[in-house]
Amino acid sequence: MSRFNRTIITLLSLGLLVTAVGCQEPAEGMTPDEQAAQGAAARIMELEDLLNQAEQGRIAAEDDALALRTERDRLKDELAALRAAAPAAGWDSVPGGAMTSLDGTVLFESGKATIKSAGKKTLEQVARVIVEKFPDHEIYIFGHTDTQPIRKSGWKDNYELSCQRAWLVLRFFKSAGVTQQAAACGWGEDRPAADNRTANARQANRRVEVFAMVRKAGAITGSASAAKP
Repeated sequence: MSRFNRTIITLLSLGLLVTAVGCQEPAEGMTPDEQAAQGAAARIMELEDLLNQAEQGRIAAEDDALALRTERDRLKDELAALRAAAPAAGWDSVPGGAMTSLDGTVLFESGKATIKSAGKKTLEQVARVIVEKFPDHEIYIFGHTDTQPIRKSGWKDNYELSCQRAWLVLRFFKSAGVTQQAAACGWGEDRPAADNRTANARQANRRVEVFAMVRKAGAITGSASAAKP
């Protein structure tokens, strides 16, 4: 408490004590002024003790509040880190990031590279996860097909079809707000998820895989510039 505030309290206390003492019989051997002064001094000491206790209590309360805020902030940071580390629903952890596999029959008609309405809704959900959970990751999109040869569509082969599908997914992500660096390519039939012997296996192979990978330290994030000697 400031010296000014303490002075005000002292003066008010003196006034109250003087008023109170004036209504009493003066002590033997003391004048009324001496009695009032003695009572005022005693009251001042009492008030100073009370003020000291209040100040100590305030400091203790501030320390407790600071400790609580620090603990709360630490737990919030830990929770955010745990949520960021855990893969989102439908995503699997992989070394350096996370991935999700999208059913090709949901995204495209057989032999075609036009995203279906149901496929757009699925891709919107994936794009939302990328934006929210992987804002600093690089995005890689891989198209996959089964071993059935191209017969009626205009694609040269399954490589071309898988590349076109991956590219369309990338373009959709960009239109849905994904601003991270991204790349798309097609594996064709080279990396099957199943053995292609049954219809169900071939359907499992027709897929698009999306990887969200941590950007390597020192990776170029802008336009490449020529190295100077």
